[in-house]
Amino acid sequence: MTITSIGYERAISYAELGVLLAHAGTMYSVFQQDAFAVAAGAGTREVTVQPGRAYGWGVLDDSDGVETLTGVAVDAGSRWDLVALRRTWTGETPASSLVLIQGGPTAVIPSRSTDPGDEDDQPLALVRFAAGQTAAQEFIDLRCWGGDGAGFVARHKLALDYLTRIGSRVRIQGVTWVLAYDTATPAWVPESPYVGSTQPPYADNLVWVKVP
Repeated sequence: MTITSIGYERAISYAELGVLLAHAGTMYSVFQQDAFAVAAGAGTREVTVQPGRAYGWGVLDDSDGVETLTGVAVDAGSRWDLVALRRTWTGETPASSLVLIQGGPTAVIPSRSTDPGDEDDQPLALVRFAAGQTAAQEFIDLRCWGGDGAGFVARHKLALDYLTRIGSRVRIQGVTWVLAYDTATPAWVPESPYVGSTQPPYADNLVWVKVP
């Protein structure tokens, strides 16, 4: 598996610039349905990351094959680790690579590198490993997709924890969330009421109308 990148500190062609600018405008994104998707691998505590294209902080990455990462054994209980695409600007050869960052017993994004221009981690998924189990037990997809017309889509509400640009709009499971100044500090709020026959799974701060 090889990750080819454009946007680090080197000259780029007009063709490369066109591709890069077409995907710019978001903090992070992936560009195909299965790009950098994370799933269980065949070996002990292995996870696989699918090939595809991703963007973050002015760098466009193309992965040409499946990558395998291996988690560290869990002594007791469960541990949620973060699969991330790490971009490193420092050193002799700036490059992007896939990493598995150890987390804790709850499903939250653990501490990660957040220093563009030095080292920065783009979250892809949380994976739960359990003591005494050889396979990953659970996955939470943290990827997001940026489209035309300022369209932005994610699959799980935890993605909002790392999307921190004020004014961002993200559609997740039928609800559009906005990072806005509705209070003294910016917070994610639903842009419009949710209409349905049952209460949505994430009801915190969500206005919804029940349809008979």
